[in-house]
Amino acid sequence: MISISQFLNIMKNYIGMENKSIPSFCAFFFSLFMKEPVSPREIGLDDDDKYYPFSKSSEKSSANKMYNGERGIPELVVRAVNAKLDKSKFLMEFEDIPFDARKNLCNELAKYGVQCDTNNVDETCAEIFNGIIQAELRKLDGLKINPFDGRNEVGEVIPPVPIQPVRYADGFIYLPDGEVIKLPAALKPSQDINETKLPYMNALCEVYSEKLDKQITPETAESLPNNLKQHLERQRQAYFDAKSIQHSVRDTFVDGERQFEALKDDAFDGIEMIYFDDDYETGYARLKAVLKKITDTELSKSNLVNIKGLISNQSKKGICHILVDDDRIKSWVNINE
Repeated sequence: MISISQFLNIMKNYIGMENKSIPSFCAFFFSLFMKEPVSPREIGLDDDDKYYPFSKSSEKSSANKMYNGERGIPELVVRAVNAKLDKSKFLMEFEDIPFDARKNLCNELAKYGVQCDTNNVDETCAEIFNGIIQAELRKLDGLKINPFDGRNEVGEVIPPVPIQPVRYADGFIYLPDGEVIKLPAALKPSQDINETKLPYMNALCEVYSEKLDKQITPETAESLPNNLKQHLERQRQAYFDAKSIQHSVRDTFVDGERQFEALKDDAFDGIEMIYFDDDYETGYARLKAVLKKITDTELSKSNLVNIKGLISNQSKKGICHILVDDDRIKSWVNINE
């Protein structure tokens, strides 16, 4: 893992450059990962320069040594940051970094084995800092950490989604250190699920009803012509492919659900303009255009894309149908409802 010294030396060229001295930069950078003081006690500590790390003059030496790699993060700093950990200010600060600088930052991080692009470098940096803090926490004696945080029901540690490229094949994820993670078995259509109640299925039947000019429901979908019956089956397979990934990463990685949410956000951003284009005369035409667009869209905001081979074109299409279940896509036919 990249050290705090290496990370700070890189980040000083991109964030908080107005802080000329090393202690002032360290104070600024660590404050970006902490919640604002809210309670009277926290506000009082902030007034006395005791809330944010490295704010006091007596901490300058520790900041310099940490930055230069002569020591790690002071224990009190690790505890303080962990208690108030929040990346929102960091991500806001990152918005001002131009494209070329983001690209250069990606190249610098690549030297340490961290793979990212200009779209997700901000989240990647936030995850790196969080990873450093969590690694330091594990070294502290007497620190009370919930033994079930990041663990499954039998007490085994659940890892986060990899931030470096790894390979997925035949239900297994192969990590760089040689460890192999087996994903749960894939979900199958109709397995313990009443699809007639799922919004995505009703939205598809609405498309077929418009196309055939007659009422089609999930219960009567078997009466569809062969071409539309095959189309429906492809959508069902895509939906369950994406749902399998959602369930698998949720059960396999401590941040799996959050990373899948980021994947859905990225997918919606990619198809939004096509979906809301009112030039399409039918819902069937809109659906086809959206599914084509999503397969041409590079999803990069989620660390799940680092698992090469996990997110296929079919699962991308399935994510669009999950967005219907989530009510982010209201209808393929009546987009203004």
